[in-house]
Amino acid sequence: MRRAPIHPLIGAVLLALANSSGATTPMTININLPGYGFMTDSADGVLNASANARDNAHLASNTAKILQNIPGGSVSAAGGVSGLPVLNGLSDNQLLLQVNGFSTPNACANHMNPPLSYLPPAAIGQITIYPTVVPVSVGGNAIGGAVIVKSPQPIFAKTGSHFVSGGSVGGFYQSNGHIYGTHLNAAAATRHFSINYSGSYVHGGNYTAAKAFKPVTYGIPGDVVASSLYEAVYQNLNAAYRWKQQVLELGVQYQSIPYQGFPSARMDMTGNHSTRLNLHYQSQFQWGKLELQAYNQVVQHNMNFLADKNLGAMMGMPMNTQGVNNGVKGKIAVPLDTRNRLEFGASYNHEHLNDWWPPATSKMSMMGPNTYINIDNGRRDRYAAFADLKTQWDPQWNSDLGLRLEDVRMNSGPVQGYNAMMYGNPDNPQSLPGTFNRSDRQRQYTNWNFSAIVHYQPDKHSSYTLGLARKAQAPSLYELYPWSSNAMAMNMISWFNDGNGYIGNLNLKPETANTVSLAANFHGSDPQIWHVQIQPYFTYLHNYIGAVRCPTSLGGACTAANLHAESGFVYLQFANQTAEIWGINMDSSARLAQTRRYGTFTMSAKAAYVRGDNLSNHTPLYHMMPLNLRLALHQNWGAWRNTIEEQLVAAKNQVDALRNEPQTAGYGLLNLRTAYRQGHWQASLELANLLNKFYEQPLGGLYLGQRPMTYGTALPGSGRSVNMSLQYQF
Repeated sequence: MRRAPIHPLIGAVLLALANSSGATTPMTININLPGYGFMTDSADGVLNASANARDNAHLASNTAKILQNIPGGSVSAAGGVSGLPVLNGLSDNQLLLQVNGFSTPNACANHMNPPLSYLPPAAIGQITIYPTVVPVSVGGNAIGGAVIVKSPQPIFAKTGSHFVSGGSVGGFYQSNGHIYGTHLNAAAATRHFSINYSGSYVHGGNYTAAKAFKPVTYGIPGDVVASSLYEAVYQNLNAAYRWKQQVLELGVQYQSIPYQGFPSARMDMTGNHSTRLNLHYQSQFQWGKLELQAYNQVVQHNMNFLADKNLGAMMGMPMNTQGVNNGVKGKIAVPLDTRNRLEFGASYNHEHLNDWWPPATSKMSMMGPNTYINIDNGRRDRYAAFADLKTQWDPQWNSDLGLRLEDVRMNSGPVQGYNAMMYGNPDNPQSLPGTFNRSDRQRQYTNWNFSAIVHYQPDKHSSYTLGLARKAQAPSLYELYPWSSNAMAMNMISWFNDGNGYIGNLNLKPETANTVSLAANFHGSDPQIWHVQIQPYFTYLHNYIGAVRCPTSLGGACTAANLHAESGFVYLQFANQTAEIWGINMDSSARLAQTRRYGTFTMSAKAAYVRGDNLSNHTPLYHMMPLNLRLALHQNWGAWRNTIEEQLVAAKNQVDALRNEPQTAGYGLLNLRTAYRQGHWQASLELANLLNKFYEQPLGGLYLGQRPMTYGTALPGSGRSVNMSLQYQF
């Protein structure tokens, strides 16, 4: 057993992304991280990416930020550990986001606990990213790309050895926001039994912008981005038993977030506690491969105002959510002959959700004296089956064709407001809650997905991949069942960082995406010397779940003035629409020089452009990232890894007028990084936003971190920060 370089803060991921395009299938990006400082010989193929690890300590607490280093990937700002991933114009629950084999539904009306927030970067073993077309065998019920994150695979002692052990311990610090964290990874194994533990802690305060962007209010300085503080604890324990060619693994994961501020949302997280149990079995037989999985997750989520938003508030507003997610899945892979391999399987997933808001006061008021029932006994059951045929036609051509069928069944119970005067009497069939309770809330959707990926490699210097897909996605519980048109209640249903209020729609149909993507990859005899990848894509969206100004027939905040408001916060209803998204991504690198004295110099460039249009509203789609480019000069010099990076982002002028989305100016950020590794130690230093450039985040939405929550100020990015990390591998 030999030791392999590792960095828990996913510096290896970033370099792998920079250099993987010439060596892997362009439509899939695979990154493997040997998570405990040692690995078996079978993993030698992924060792080089880790051996050249380049640390980025600013990613230490937020797994979603990995996407920022992929052309077409970005993050919609939210909480410090709960960024919402974006791939080629689609985001959040439009993407297939899996952690250790299953997706976690958002158990929050503000999507404050997205799937990627349940596994910190220090505990990542493997990441697979499908930017556009996703094979049906990977999963379904999502219209966009996929991000598949896994903990490290269990490791066993090799033949002739009775026991192995290893791990790493480290920490990091970021000056802007005084963010710091620690982690510990440890594992021990015999030939048949393996156990590993991963734990991490992160704490952050409010970060500051490069300059004052608002007046001083309630003592909060003008450059402080209020409500951006957070704290999180993660504990992961995995045990595995191996006999012959079979492995049985049990994983227990616990997450506790005592608090997490959201500077672009009206609410903050005042607690999120999750327990995940994951039983996984895999075996290799003469006839093929069998994989079975059963899982369960319970989430207890609480929202209210943290200190910054409490300043100027008349009272708090507790909001509670309990979510349960469990399921089973299985798949079989069988080689039919020397050229064809068939993979098929089935799965069942059950989602249960209760969302209730306790009264803020025992007296008759806007938030009392009763409990507000937002979603009662919400249920979402998914039954799925798929078949996927992989064929190697000849040394130059291969294909992957698949079909997936899904049946989604949903329902919820009766609701009520804080009181009958302001929210309607549930016993009155003419009132809003009465109409909702009397309606047929049961829904059933039958969806089918298709994927076709054809890869052609005419010579050793080029390859082409064509992808076609039809993907269907049923509405979520939060898109169907929120029922009140009261202004305050609608403001609590919003995961778009826009400050607007939303109401559900029981008449929603499943949204369908038809995607075509072409990736062209050119490289030298050694892709590390030079490579260029270009990937245009186009997606046509039928029954896309967008939003319209809520009709006046709903009453409450759905007024005639709201229909025509061109500024300020507005009130909307989810609705099916027609839309299209198209764009192009580019990823390239070239070795400039290789010297004995100063090491190797490499230049990399990543660019992305995306355009989304709502064909029903005749407006740009919301939250489209403007043209952006990352240029970097890398130096590998013995034990040193150095990078100078310039990030350029164009002005955001294409905005959704229906949601009064703000425009943002273009900007450029300069970052310097260095990492040093010697023996068991690795240290890194980063000067982020070195020139202290002020900028507004194109996908950050509006600033709502303190009162008064006024329309018009876009969420700014972080000013200059000195980021450092240190780790020891044992």
